[in-house]
Amino acid sequence: MSKNYDMIATVDIDIAQPIVDETSFDNLLIVGPLPKVAPAAAPAKVGAYSSLSEVIDAGWVVSGAGADPVGEAAQVAFAQSPTPSTIYIAPIQTTTVEETTTAESAVDTVTRALGTNGWYVVCPAGVDASEYEALAAFIETQEKMMVYTDLGFFALQGASVGAVYYRTLGIFGRETSDQTDAELPAANKYMNVAFAAKWLSFASGSETTAFKRLAAVYPSELTSTEMKALADANMNYFVTVGSANITVNGKVMAGEWADVIRFRDWLKNDMQSRVVNLFVLNPKVPYTDSGIALVQNAMLASLKSGQDAGGIAEEEFDADGNSIPGYQTSVPLAASLSAAQRASRKLVNCKFKARLAGAIHFAELKGSLTYEL
Repeated sequence: MSKNYDMIATVDIDIAQPIVDETSFDNLLIVGPLPKVAPAAAPAKVGAYSSLSEVIDAGWVVSGAGADPVGEAAQVAFAQSPTPSTIYIAPIQTTTVEETTTAESAVDTVTRALGTNGWYVVCPAGVDASEYEALAAFIETQEKMMVYTDLGFFALQGASVGAVYYRTLGIFGRETSDQTDAELPAANKYMNVAFAAKWLSFASGSETTAFKRLAAVYPSELTSTEMKALADANMNYFVTVGSANITVNGKVMAGEWADVIRFRDWLKNDMQSRVVNLFVLNPKVPYTDSGIALVQNAMLASLKSGQDAGGIAEEEFDADGNSIPGYQTSVPLAASLSAAQRASRKLVNCKFKARLAGAIHFAELKGSLTYEL
């Protein structure tokens, strides 16, 4: 029975749809060769896999004499605790012309993978070390990162990738500096995959890249001189400390802390998506003080989220009790902007400053024993 409400009042309800951000800072992408034995159906050019069985079903052999590098790497990834919910694999495509097979470069493979959302760190597996430099140079132009296993550090007296990259990490993979390829455990070739899978299991801002326990790979036995050489080259390594096998260092090749680079990427993406959704969800953000305040509020919300995650320092106080805030923002007053600026509909000079929380990697403790205090 009609209630005849429309005679007096009508109601139309619109559902505001925010832009869903699919950017991820939590998953790795394995780049390596296709299965040695071609499966009935070729694996996806860029595929997402939630278990090792899915990798096996796609055609890669994960262990034994005929193991595929990608299969072995995937097995190392899924051996970590917690187990990754998803890993991505981009197999290097090949082309055969008149019985001559040509493989695309690792850079070409990663370029294609950029069209797939959901991954953040590239891990080469079965890729020749001669391609690492080109791959690192390409990753430097993207908001992604790369972790590679360096098996030739001490033989070459230097890292396989130059010390100019802020988005690439190297980790030493041999058990000893003079270990031969024949003696090297197969899993250690994919130390980078274990490292990335463990690191990315922690939310951005909540973690340090160092001191992570890895599974399925063997730690290195290094002298103090060898560990210093690795540290001086900003290389990461995996050793036994006490009864625990942990990663040490946590830096990218250029010397910055890797977790800082990851957090910066996360914060930029978070703040950007909040401001975009502000414009999308509102019919208009006016070019007035109240509209500018909405933009500032989006900045503040992102910075607070970064602080809650642990990447930005909390408010602290100096010895005199004065507040040292974790972050500050500033935006212009509408009255201070010229008519031309307002007519352009572009708001500029919105600024923020935030203190990184950082992480403690070393503590020096000193004391004395006395008969009385």
